[in-house]
Amino acid sequence: MTTRRRRRTPEQAREEILAAATELIARYGPDGVGLRQVADAVGITHGLVTHYFGTYSALVRAVLQRENERQRERVRERMRADQGVPLADGMTRVLFETLADERYVRLFTWSSLHSEDVGTSSRGLSELVDAMQAGIRAVLPEPETPDRARIEAVVLLGLSAAYGYALGKRSWLAGLGHDPADPTHDTAFRAALTSALATYLTGGSPS
Repeated sequence: MTTRRRRRTPEQAREEILAAATELIARYGPDGVGLRQVADAVGITHGLVTHYFGTYSALVRAVLQRENERQRERVRERMRADQGVPLADGMTRVLFETLADERYVRLFTWSSLHSEDVGTSSRGLSELVDAMQAGIRAVLPEPETPDRARIEAVVLLGLSAAYGYALGKRSWLAGLGHDPADPTHDTAFRAALTSALATYLTGGSPS
């Protein structure tokens, strides 16, 4: 494919590469894209993508970092709208708004499986817990505030269940005789898990 030559600053080139990679990964999944497809989409050489990002795994991690910031901003917006996250329903609503994006779930999972630095793809998780803890403290007196260990447990339980559902729901729902494209199954699953997490979150300090 003939590349479209035009002058770009390094910042413009990086931004265009990330934007193209984000769109392609959203459409085809991380395993369906490579550096050459990204280069063709931007109109630059394969070598230039390698120059800025090195490997495809590094490029996916850079896309994930952008997505992590997008998700954190969603949490901040929800907190501003709710004046700090209410304890049970609001807490789990924020969590599931973060996890409802199947594209993000698949990107996070792929990056976790392919990253040589395990912490690279997960640093945003600690910041997510920080944001939730700060929001809860803003609206609840100290004796009623769940400690960080309990918030982390809720987040880990929610992540595990939501990631598993996002990755397996098509085959699992079909195996149960349901239509995977029916959004009512997603709604019912999130409602059930939200109820379970809310019950645990308000149950006092973990033993």
